[in-house]
Amino acid sequence: MCYDKGNFTKGKNRQMLGRTHFFIGTAAALAVLQPQTVPALVAGAGAAAIGGLISDIDVGTSQAHRDADKIITATVAVAVLTILAEYKLNLGIYRRLTSDSSVLRLLAGTAAFLLICAYGKQQPHRSFMHSFAALALLTACVDIIYPDASAYFAVGFLSHLVLDFFNRKPEKLFWPWKKGFCLGFCSARGLVNRALLGCGMVSLAVVLVLSAPAGRLMAKIMRAIYG
Repeated sequence: MCYDKGNFTKGKNRQMLGRTHFFIGTAAALAVLQPQTVPALVAGAGAAAIGGLISDIDVGTSQAHRDADKIITATVAVAVLTILAEYKLNLGIYRRLTSDSSVLRLLAGTAAFLLICAYGKQQPHRSFMHSFAALALLTACVDIIYPDASAYFAVGFLSHLVLDFFNRKPEKLFWPWKKGFCLGFCSARGLVNRALLGCGMVSLAVVLVLSAPAGRLMAKIMRAIYG
């Protein structure tokens, strides 16, 4: 194991690619939690994808700034696609959302989530946004906004921490404690990362094929397209 007390250890300072986190996080959450309804599947997959990506909004170099912008864009895209799916297919997410939360609760949860992310974006890479503290705080915000999605977000976020633990750049998992931890097995564009990306894509495909809600969702989409 590699670890540090504020300075990164030797090795290539590269994080896992966003695609890997996206597929692994979404597949892990759906496999572990096994949603039984279409709204749970769509909202859960969206929350898991965001959870799997959001940690890498923290920045360091100019390249990291560009990477962070890509992560933010991908996160917004996932949220927009979920909203569009609800609008076009009437999945019941909005009805469930309004039954669980008041407008004030939604605004408070969203504002808190954005403020935490804004703070995390300005922190060194692999510090606050790669910690159990961020996991707990952001999951609590999601629970305020949409309780049914919080567990999916947490699994997606946790999968990110686990994958990065195998990387060459230490994570400050117990932030604000300065010591960081990693195993140093792989880099962002190495063979292990490519293998994990492939496993994530295949796993997500298998989970969706075996999911009854996914079948019902596909039927809804086909009816919307072909009447």
